[in-house]
Amino acid sequence: MGQQNTPALLRALADAGVGFIVVGGVAAIAHGGATFTRDLDVLARFDVPNLKCVLAALRNVHPRFALHPDRPALDRGAEELASFRNLYLTTDLGRLDILGAIPNGSFDDLAPTAVKMTLAGVECLVLGLDALIDSKALLGRDKDKPVEAELRAIRDRLAAAGTPAGEALTDEDGSV
Repeated sequence: MGQQNTPALLRALADAGVGFIVVGGVAAIAHGGATFTRDLDVLARFDVPNLKCVLAALRNVHPRFALHPDRPALDRGAEELASFRNLYLTTDLGRLDILGAIPNGSFDDLAPTAVKMTLAGVECLVLGLDALIDSKALLGRDKDKPVEAELRAIRDRLAAAGTPAGEALTDEDGSV
């Protein structure tokens, strides 16, 4: 695996038409968090059409199962991958975790409250601030507690300023 290139991963997914929502550390950063992350976590539908798009997006970046590096490159079809719950991958562009659900819902559950943002020049959906806070709280992991607290403080500052979450950190063109 090469160095993490999250902008290139986002571009590959978007260009291939993958339906996804950015979650995890990159979503926290998009909402103003000062966290550090070593991967890109996305929430996506695990249906055949969307997984065909995922495979097309990753075709040239040598995806491999991150949890089983001894296995050959990802050589499964979309039909088989549709039976998975999550895909944890390493690629030439870095680590990509594709999640079928997070503790507070699936793509279909959370898409209505996701925020459209431009991240590194790529327009995509980002998990809404309230849903991201809920997700971190429901995970309950020690590493998520400081991020959850920071996101709550960001939400409180936005509310005090009368700014809707997801709008405060974007430029006039919607980019972060």
